[in-house]
Parts: sequence; C-alpha cells; structure tokens
Amino acid sequence: MFKSPLFRRVGIYLVLSTAAVTVVNQLEIEQQSAYQIYIPMFIGIYIVSRWLDSRFNKASSQQASQQPQPNATQDKTSPSTTDRGFGQ
Repeated sequence: MFKSPLFRRVGIYLVLSTAAVTVVNQLEIEQQSAYQIYIPMFIGIYIVSRWLDSRFNKASSQQASQQPQPNATQDKTSPSTTDRGFGQ
C-alpha cells in the first residue's frame, strides 16, 4: 500500500479518527462531557491503528520475501555459458 511506514501509520490513524469523530458528532453530546468520550476513543484508535499497521507490515514483508531476488552472485562451482573450460 504505502512504501513509508510513517505515511502508512498516519493514513490509518487519520481514517480511523475521522470516522470516529464523525460518529461522535452524530451523537450530539454536550461539549463539556465530550472529553470523556474523546480521550479513551483516541487511545483506542491509536492501539487499533498500530495493530493494523503491524498487520500491513507483516503482509508486505511476506510479499517481499516471496518475490524472487536478483541473483547478485553466481554459483562459482558451476561453469557459466561463456566459460566451458575450452583452451584452459
């Protein structure tokens, strides 16, 4: 999804917190008691966003490990196609 972990974490937190604030605003609670809902809600959103981020990180690391890596070093014991041992 995102290459940078920072942008991925911020994006997840932004989406979750925007949705939660929208839901709380629909409840039409008094502003004086809003902190009693917002503080635990944002702590919970932080925990859920970190958990989701770890799931995305695990999935992306599994994808990276399944992709074939470029072969930087060749096996020195097998002859290459250009060196067949002729003339040596």
